[in-house]
Amino acid sequence: MSEEILRLTHEGFGYSCRVNRQTESARPPVFLFGGALHRNHGWARRLEKALPSRTTVVTVDLPGFGAADPLPQVHDASFLAEAAWKAVDSLGFTRYDLVGQCLGGFVVQQMLRQPRPGVRRVVLSGVSADPWPGPQLRARLQSAEVASDRGDRATLLEVATRLFFGTAAGDGAGADQGPVPQFRERIGSLDPGVLEDLRSHLYRDWFPAGLPVSAPPEAPVLVFTGVNDILTPPSEAHRLAMSYPRGRFAVVEDAGHMIHIERPDEYGQIVASFLSHRTEAVPHCRPLDESERQAQLT
Repeated sequence: MSEEILRLTHEGFGYSCRVNRQTESARPPVFLFGGALHRNHGWARRLEKALPSRTTVVTVDLPGFGAADPLPQVHDASFLAEAAWKAVDSLGFTRYDLVGQCLGGFVVQQMLRQPRPGVRRVVLSGVSADPWPGPQLRARLQSAEVASDRGDRATLLEVATRLFFGTAAGDGAGADQGPVPQFRERIGSLDPGVLEDLRSHLYRDWFPAGLPVSAPPEAPVLVFTGVNDILTPPSEAHRLAMSYPRGRFAVVEDAGHMIHIERPDEYGQIVASFLSHRTEAVPHCRPLDESERQAQLT
């Protein structure tokens, strides 16, 4: 095993990949693209332990994410997809899996519009089919932004926690440990530069107008999210999954958008099981039933 950092540039913006290389592995490597607050050396370490042994893992800080260069909001998801493909191509693997969570999942969606024979399996969580964020969600996100600008930490934390954790936002409100208190602490202590990156993501066009439509990939695609997800509701995620020829969708009970934080071990087991093709059943998940889907659409 060897860990290396690959530094890249795309149209003048610097970014990097962290490569945890297993030199004797015959398994396809896994590329991980995380959300707005994920970093190369952070979120993936726990997931790596859940993946089959001797799996090469590549985590990517795209422009605007983590320690990469800031990215103005005028650059859309197709720009980020080009940067992501440059990272994949630079490492020279012939077969690989793609995993995208939240905004990283939107990037992978755009990546899949370019047919690539090397894509073996895909896992997406916290994603949607329609342009994101929609008008109602954007208004709620902007209320958090206004609170941040005014220094109103309490309102910022309340809005952000409700959006990311759904009905679980009140869990452990008076506690010092657990995913919700830890999230509140992290959001409340973000430096101005990170907040500006988050602001640019809010106004970024995640579904560029005029993007040419292409056939979805033939690779198996798993889309899953929490049943209480507000940011990317299960009905929208389900619609995305059904757009892929080999798409599957599932929900996780008693979870919101932040499954990887609320249930990190289960998140890892879900991803690992699908990539390993151990069984047709996805652990810790169930299908979204028709009544739930219709209720969310109305």
